Amino acid sequence: MSGRGTFRSLESPRSRLVFPLDVPDAKSALALARELGGRAGFLKVGLELFVACGPGLLADLRAAAPESGIFLDLKLHDIPATVGRAMEAAARLGVDLATVHAQGGPAMMREAAERSGAAVVLGVTVLTSLDPADLGELSPENRSPGAYAALLAGRALAAGCGGLVCSSLETKNLRALGGPGPLLVTPGIRPAWSQVGGDDQKRVGTVGDALRTGADLLVVGRPIRDAPSPAEAADRVLGEIESALAEIKNQG
Repeated sequence: MSGRGTFRSLESPRSRLVFPLDVPDAKSALALARELGGRAGFLKVGLELFVACGPGLLADLRAAAPESGIFLDLKLHDIPATVGRAMEAAARLGVDLATVHAQGGPAMMREAAERSGAAVVLGVTVLTSLDPADLGELSPENRSPGAYAALLAGRALAAGCGGLVCSSLETKNLRALGGPGPLLVTPGIRPAWSQVGGDDQKRVGTVGDALRTGADLLVVGRPIRDAPSPAEAADRVLGEIESALAEIKNQG
């Protein structure tokens, strides 16, 4: 499955913004969806919310925010047959984007891509919560995050994934590796005006950093969710995206 352009245009700032619904219950999620649906191109449902509320929440979110796509971020990682069936079930739920862990291997990712229907499968490379010290404990080859992300990205694209999830520190190299086709989704985005206390994201970047190096979609969570007015914070992020896109266009 191809990545960029498969599901919608990326022309507008709004189309680039992903808002993660990292809240514990449906009431909170739906309230945020109604407030931000007109501002976020995608609403992301992660493991906590999906386990708490179940698949029925996705239809409720679609009704609450019909302007936004649904990004199911479960980071599937299991034997190929199990992941393939799970991805097929996610496709029946009508999600636009869904994630698998690239560490699960080529066969697993290929099964997911082949059974994803209209959903774009994203291979998650190296979590933004991991720094070089963490990765040194996980990787027997003692690769850097960038080198490990490139290795996993190559496997994900070869297996048919339509895009990748990576930090803004890796977008430049992964864009060069994959060319213009794959969708690059970058979490850990912190607007220039935002400082997040107690942040467990170790490899973060600004809106401009990510877009200038080739990111397509930007995941911005706490700076919006924890603001006194999430809608106003989202508008500020959209303004920053618009300015960065204009700068890139002028330089091009």
